[in-house]
Amino acid sequence: MQNFLHRLNHRKVFRVATVYSVVAWLLMQILDIVLPTFNAPLWVNQTLLLLLLLGLPLVTILAWLMDSHTEEENEQKINASQQQKSFITGGSIVNSLAFGLIFLAVTFLLMDRFLLSSNEQANNSQNNGNTSQQIIQRTNILLPSDHTIALAEMMPLGVGRKSIAISNQGNFLAYVANESGSLKIYIRPMDSFEAYPLNGTEGGFSPFFSPDEQWLGFLTPTHILKIPVSGGSPQTLTESTNVYGITWGDDNNIIFSEREGMRVASISADGGQKNILLESTDLVMNPTLLPDNKGILLSNLSSVIQLFDPKTGVVTPLIPRGRDARYIDSGHIVYAGMESYMAAPFNLETMSIEGSAFPILDGVLVEALGASQLTFSNNGILAYIPGADMGIVTPVWTDRNGNETPVSLISRRYGSFDLSPNASQVAISIVDGPDSDVWVYDFDRQTTPQRLTVGKGALFPKWSLDGDDIVFGAQNPANSDVRARLDIQGSGAVESTRIDSDFADLIAPDSWGENGELVVSAISQADQGLDLYVIDPQDQERRPFLVTENSEWGASFSPNSDYVAYTTDVSGQYQINVKRYPATEERWVISSGYGEEPFWSEDGSEIFYRRGNQWLSIPIKTSPEFEAGVPEVLFEGPYGNVPGISYGVVDNGEKFFLLKQPNQELPREINIVNNWAIALEER
Repeated sequence: MQNFLHRLNHRKVFRVATVYSVVAWLLMQILDIVLPTFNAPLWVNQTLLLLLLLGLPLVTILAWLMDSHTEEENEQKINASQQQKSFITGGSIVNSLAFGLIFLAVTFLLMDRFLLSSNEQANNSQNNGNTSQQIIQRTNILLPSDHTIALAEMMPLGVGRKSIAISNQGNFLAYVANESGSLKIYIRPMDSFEAYPLNGTEGGFSPFFSPDEQWLGFLTPTHILKIPVSGGSPQTLTESTNVYGITWGDDNNIIFSEREGMRVASISADGGQKNILLESTDLVMNPTLLPDNKGILLSNLSSVIQLFDPKTGVVTPLIPRGRDARYIDSGHIVYAGMESYMAAPFNLETMSIEGSAFPILDGVLVEALGASQLTFSNNGILAYIPGADMGIVTPVWTDRNGNETPVSLISRRYGSFDLSPNASQVAISIVDGPDSDVWVYDFDRQTTPQRLTVGKGALFPKWSLDGDDIVFGAQNPANSDVRARLDIQGSGAVESTRIDSDFADLIAPDSWGENGELVVSAISQADQGLDLYVIDPQDQERRPFLVTENSEWGASFSPNSDYVAYTTDVSGQYQINVKRYPATEERWVISSGYGEEPFWSEDGSEIFYRRGNQWLSIPIKTSPEFEAGVPEVLFEGPYGNVPGISYGVVDNGEKFFLLKQPNQELPREINIVNNWAIALEER
């Protein structure tokens, strides 16, 4: 036995294997402590462990080969006294080295468990987290070459929805891919280099995760569904149209804004009956939950962030000039401001903003209407699509083939507009958060736009047929007793004249008839959508044209005022319909699939309409009977979608006035920021 130990000790292979094993063990302990500090993915630790394990047989074989080469020569030179000395001395060196390394490892682990952990506890008590040992890390994910992120032009009505989502614990990232014009949702595990498709999500958008990361919810134009993150068959939860924001709460309820923001509702993630939480004429969107279900953050059409208490039904303005808000654990509400992404300190006890908002991030892609392309996890991971604010637009002329001619107006946040009858001027609203006013610009003179309204919250301007007056809708602050109003103002006048009493919460003039009657879109009751009314400005008589439980808006008189084309969701999605005027039971559906914003040509031979980022024309005959032809796509492009009608037509359909969005390449990149909230905690 003694001879065997002597021979084993004398061999290099034994000493090398012993030292390697101790060093490898020590490295594994150090990696187990150090890697989490840098938020390294699990695969990094696993890969290093595998390399260390594979290294043991490799170094053992190399040492054995070196040892066997000189074995016979060494055996002949060793005598008994040298054997004893070698055994004692050699064994002492090996044992000392091994025990020394073990002592260092144990000392390091004890320091980590007791000294470092006590320091961490002290740091936690001082600044609510061991941020002193964390750093902000930035990286990005590049999609496959045949994928791009689907943006607003791919969504129903051209309204932007969330195209990315990260799970609560940050283990999964979902994105909506544009695959040659079709939508499909992919899942990218954060510890993997590859994403996998979720079959069954074709045509889906607005992904959102369950709190336990087991399910992914998503939308179609008419339904809310969920599907296992690992893959499987999608399950339909409820029917819902025009959903503008959705979230999955910790109580297993899903909160969403539907009917273009006119209703906030909830449904169990297991399905069942839909519960109506809020009927709103304020057009609210992007609901997110506060901790412990203390409230719901909403954004309205006027870019005001609101706090909704489902228990009392009270909606309170919280932050002006912002949208798409979410509370994070650092005690801030993070939201898309008018220029940058912002953070505002928020007290959950008093449910109020305490302090000034400050910018935190630039370069996030923000849709003109709808959502910004940014998402958070609960453990400090931020993911966003880099890009521009698509709400900053530039007016242009476009012909029927899509050829553009610039207009001498600067790029800014414009709203609804209307061209004068001779197309020499445009009345256009300029939006600044909850404030908007109507300005008039002269194309021929190319002078600075002249302000028409001051502090009225004016939207939806509409020129009279003779070009002498402009009628516009206006919405008063939420705490006012006066709701929306319809005013008319001469282009040179200082004061406006009220032409309709305050019966509505939202009112937009759409089209003048040849006899001086005006058809308007209005919300007259909280539990109904938009309806169509006809108003005589002379006697201020108002009568309903089309009032139903569905939404009808964006009307256009035919040149002889015998027909009205309008947008309606009676079929479950927006389509262009035509009715006689005065109204009868007859109704013609003329759009192919969904469409909105009809506009009748001057000679009555065409109806133009919008379908996302496409503009189409339908041949029309009204004599002897109404007849619509096959829609034809004229052109398409990245043009802004504003409330109301978002384009103008002149020269009998030869020219279009549009708001062009910034040049934005189809994105293939998602930026990732780890520990991003450290900067907030240090403020």
